[in-house]
Amino acid sequence: MPHNWDDSQNINAGSQAVEWPQGPLTDDMGLTFPQAGWTPLWLEAWVVQDSTGASQRTAQRSGWAPGRWTADGIPPGWKIGSFQPGLALGIALVAYQDGTGAFKQDWWLDPIDLY
Repeated sequence: MPHNWDDSQNINAGSQAVEWPQGPLTDDMGLTFPQAGWTPLWLEAWVVQDSTGASQRTAQRSGWAPGRWTADGIPPGWKIGSFQPGLALGIALVAYQDGTGAFKQDWWLDPIDLY
């Protein structure tokens, strides 16, 4: 998949977690669902920040907006450390059903800016 994280992600001032990781959901041809003929089933989003050692996991299992994902379905099941403004890495895994009904998965990682 192409670049599928929004370039900038928000840090919650109180929890110092990334709230909520999000980005475009497109295939290699740049088509979004449902245009591409596939349906997302679940997505896990991980954010890691080398400079602070912080990491977290969030997920989305429902409420899909066309062409977008927002990992807000589960509060961070765990979060280690505190995120600070600056560079981080976003890693995501999506499971989906393609137009033939087959179950598939894809993943991507992108540099992101936390603010």
